[in-house]
Amino acid sequence: MVNITFRESVPEQLQIQFFTKEQAKAENYGKFFEGDYLQTCMIPAAGGTFRLLVGVGECAADLMEVKNIYAKTINVSRAYADTLTIPLLAPGQVAQALAGKERELVGAALEGLLLACYQPAKYKSEQDTAGTVCAIALCGAAPDAENARLLEEKKAFAEGIYFARDAVNSPPNLLRPMEYARRVKELFAGLPAQVEIYDRAALEELGMEALLTVGKGSSYEPCLTVIRYLPQKDGVITALIGKGVTVDTGGYCVKAAGSMEGIKGDMAGSAGVIAAMYALAKAGGTKNTVAVIPMCENRISPDAMLPGDVISSYGGKTIEILNTDAEGRLILADAVSFAVRHEQAQRVLDIATLTGAAGMTFGKHMAPMLADGEEFYEEFVRAQEISGEHYVRLPFYKAHERMIESKWADVKNTGGDTCGTITAGLFIRVFAEGRQWIHLDIAGTAEAYDSESSHAFYSYGGTGAGASTMYALCC
Repeated sequence: MVNITFRESVPEQLQIQFFTKEQAKAENYGKFFEGDYLQTCMIPAAGGTFRLLVGVGECAADLMEVKNIYAKTINVSRAYADTLTIPLLAPGQVAQALAGKERELVGAALEGLLLACYQPAKYKSEQDTAGTVCAIALCGAAPDAENARLLEEKKAFAEGIYFARDAVNSPPNLLRPMEYARRVKELFAGLPAQVEIYDRAALEELGMEALLTVGKGSSYEPCLTVIRYLPQKDGVITALIGKGVTVDTGGYCVKAAGSMEGIKGDMAGSAGVIAAMYALAKAGGTKNTVAVIPMCENRISPDAMLPGDVISSYGGKTIEILNTDAEGRLILADAVSFAVRHEQAQRVLDIATLTGAAGMTFGKHMAPMLADGEEFYEEFVRAQEISGEHYVRLPFYKAHERMIESKWADVKNTGGDTCGTITAGLFIRVFAEGRQWIHLDIAGTAEAYDSESSHAFYSYGGTGAGASTMYALCC
């Protein structure tokens, strides 16, 4: 991981400079640099050095924009130097809402820098090590104990995100369910959290028929990974439930050829949960949190589930399967019931790449959510204000609940051709058994392949979406 240090003073001759549009105009750089948000201009200098001008627009409006500005700086300058001196944004370069919030500003800057320094694991015979940033001096930030603590916290968070991105980017033949669980257990070794893995035999004993039904289409066994971080002897337990389908062909309702490239990333929800839990355990979060992660493959075989099948579940409710590509909600149903009944969670948040409709409607910068329980929802709103992620709460009514009623079972796994994001979430809500509940559908934000339509601190492939908000919610 990149080495970051703090320097209270700001050098007169800066390698990297930030400009608002007004400041850029005053410097008279002309049309080639006008200070627009995330606009950059590289100016070569003598001796192989350079000056990089980075625009912040009118000003950095919020912490998300701060993260993007620092990430953009890394993305552009990494090809020119492995050691960088970067200033903290000046008071006039941030919105009035951020005035006086130096710690938050430093934290956002650190997060943008660290996440942009991520190097994806690649499987080429010759590795390219060019463009690696080794050291950063953040000028204008005091080298005091609080910033040192903040740096360690952000490093722990970044390590979790690195793991999440690596997992999402892993080829499916290198990340089978049990291998995924093994990597999680290895990640948490030495941390104050318990990791327990339930294999196929244990799932059968528990009666997790929904998870087993999805997993039986593959010769690679499904499993359930539970991470318990319980710093308080008593207190409310929040459960984070992440969809862990390591490869999703769609089953007999097979996906179209154009959708096959992304089937290895269908475990991004679980990756975000793992990243948040790792940061909590390493940075010393104060709230009791349990992660329940169902892991499996959704493939086609003689044993695979079929449309029309009726199955049971850990919670005892029966399910009519109408679409085998709506498998994520099946495994989440068992995981949510397990969190409520076995782990005694009072609050449940599930996160998944669940519906294509979510990505098509909300794009790469925000994601839809459903919530049942105003107190929990208000805490979530405060958490997303800290993280800078954007979620849009969708309404739901009795009419939507009726859409997943089945004539043959307690519930069916699709609600028809409309309202797919809402009915998918409501299916999972059935198994929360009245607990305060939040559902996040990150189908649009879990992966980034187009730098123009995603955040600068994302890398090609997995993003770690949801992790920062879940961490803020539970820390």
